[in-house]
Amino acid sequence: MQKLPMLFNVLPNVLTVFVLTCGFNTCFKIQTAAGESPQPIVIIHGAWGGSHHWQKTAKLLREKRPGASIYRASLTGQGPRVHLASKDVNLETHIQDVVNLIKFEDLENVVLIAHSYGGIVASAVADRMGDRIARILYLDAHLLNDGECFFSGDEKRQTALTRRAHEDGDGYLIPVDWPNNFGDVPHPLATLTDPLKLTNSNAPSIPASYWLFTDGGKVEDDSRFKFYQRAKERGYTVQDFKWGHNPQRKTAGALAEALLEATAQ
Repeated sequence: MQKLPMLFNVLPNVLTVFVLTCGFNTCFKIQTAAGESPQPIVIIHGAWGGSHHWQKTAKLLREKRPGASIYRASLTGQGPRVHLASKDVNLETHIQDVVNLIKFEDLENVVLIAHSYGGIVASAVADRMGDRIARILYLDAHLLNDGECFFSGDEKRQTALTRRAHEDGDGYLIPVDWPNNFGDVPHPLATLTDPLKLTNSNAPSIPASYWLFTDGGKVEDDSRFKFYQRAKERGYTVQDFKWGHNPQRKTAGALAEALLEATAQ
């Protein structure tokens, strides 16, 4: 232990080192100069997807921000948990998936990153666990009001996808009807028809940002422009990007860089 002072002298000034006695070993915990670890990040994937779609983005975030705790929520019946798909899976199931992730991992000061359908889940999680949520990033996501569902304002699409669920999804799963090169999976219909229930009036005060992905088009012509507008009305920070709807698949590097900047403490 006589050489420990020398170690403090050679470490960069931006780091703080805590020396702990762990049995016969000396353990070091390195944190930022402010004494705070990076905020934990929870990524919520979109419909017909899974946590596997965000593996590359999460890897890049960890590489650029050593020590960061990054969790990819895996919603029931989706991605790695596709084997759990059933007619009983609904919006409440997916909300509880994320609530329990935060609860059992004992996470606080969480940054929620919610993509597409995941925005609905994130809004509900923030409503129930506002004291644990530091901020929310809605990525080309559904930003709903209380009582709305995924299909609100788009009854034509609801009719078409409900029909597809009955044709090829046993009445409760909406099949993948496009070339599937990324491991997309059928999505539980009930999660898209269940209304969002918000009860915490303090939840809207959580800092939030909305990113619209225009696929190179005009902002006002985008199918999610109404959510972008709603975010502005709520006082959220808004940005638009030329990416397609799923940058985590083809432009993960650029997405990770933007997320790092947005989540910098």
